Amino acid sequence: MLFSIFRKIACGFMHLIFRLKVTGKENMPKEGAVIVAMNHKSLWDGPVVAVCLPRQLTIMAKKELFDIPVLKWILKWAGVFPVARGKNDLGAIKAALSALKAQKAFALFPEGRRVLPGEEHTAKAGVAMLADRTGAAILPVALSGKYRFLARVNVDIGKPMYLKSKTGEKLSGSEQQEASDYLLEHILYMAGYGDKPEKKETSTWIFE
Repeated sequence: MLFSIFRKIACGFMHLIFRLKVTGKENMPKEGAVIVAMNHKSLWDGPVVAVCLPRQLTIMAKKELFDIPVLKWILKWAGVFPVARGKNDLGAIKAALSALKAQKAFALFPEGRRVLPGEEHTAKAGVAMLADRTGAAILPVALSGKYRFLARVNVDIGKPMYLKSKTGEKLSGSEQQEASDYLLEHILYMAGYGDKPEKKETSTWIFE
């Protein structure tokens, strides 16, 4: 209850500061396991999506943020847990799987890091791995615009996508990477970057 009140206040504040335009809220599944996958252009991305989506999110954040005493308390209260970037952090993977198996909404960045202007957008295989293991819906969220006072920031929430294995077997690492690449292309297209990707279907997996 307290978090819900805080979220509404924070969302209203961000609407005033960044002139947020949020579309597609109705696409967020009201219950069940959901992976909220979004592009990463600013440190504001996670907080903006967390307060503007209609469900509380479980979110990964770089573990260095938990070294700041007050921020550490706020992050834990908001359902954020630490991840060691650039490493195979088994603890973070287990926490993500646990959240999804508990039918929660879990947010991550397929790129795994903030991508600055001019840098190449590349996906990690993690988002497809989590969807493949849990059967969770993937909710693509595209962020565009500039986080400046009274500038426009768009939060476009797409329709849920479901990664399906055609064979009934778990996908291989290369197949998970291929699926994650396609998902990122779709999110970037929603955000206004690049062309619309052709519907991807392989002999072993498909997005529905």
